[in-house]
Amino acid sequence: MTSAASLSTRPLNVTLFAGLLVLAALVMIWLGTMAAGYYVPASALLVEAALLWRGQGRKLFEAVLAVNQAAGLLMILDLWLGDGLGDLKLDISGVLLLANLAFGGPLLSLLALPLLALLRFGQATPAWFARA
Repeated sequence: MTSAASLSTRPLNVTLFAGLLVLAALVMIWLGTMAAGYYVPASALLVEAALLWRGQGRKLFEAVLAVNQAAGLLMILDLWLGDGLGDLKLDISGVLLLANLAFGGPLLSLLALPLLALLRFGQATPAWFARA
C-alpha cells in the first residue's frame, strides 16, 4: 500500500496520465463487452498505467508507446498512399491494425504523444522513473 508521503511526491502529470490510461482501459473494456478483441488493448493500457504509476520499467513503457505510434502512423500512411500495392495494401493495413491494438490501440495513440514529450522534454516524469 502506498503511504501518504509517497503520494505527495508523485508528480501531478504522472497521476493525471495514469488516471487517463485507466479511464481509456475502462472504455476499451466496455467495448470488449461487444467485441472481445478490445480486451487486448485494455490490458496493454492497464499495464502502461501500472508502469507509470509505479515509476518502473521506463524502457518497456516507452517501447510500447513507440510501437503503438509507429504502427498507427504506418497504417494511416499505407491506407492513404498504398494504392500501388494492390490487394497487399489491405493485408499490410490489417497487420498494422493488429499491432496497434496489441500495443494499446487508438486511445493509447492519443495519449502517447504527450507522454513521449513528457519523457523526452519534461523533468518530473523522467525523475519519477529514475527514482525507482
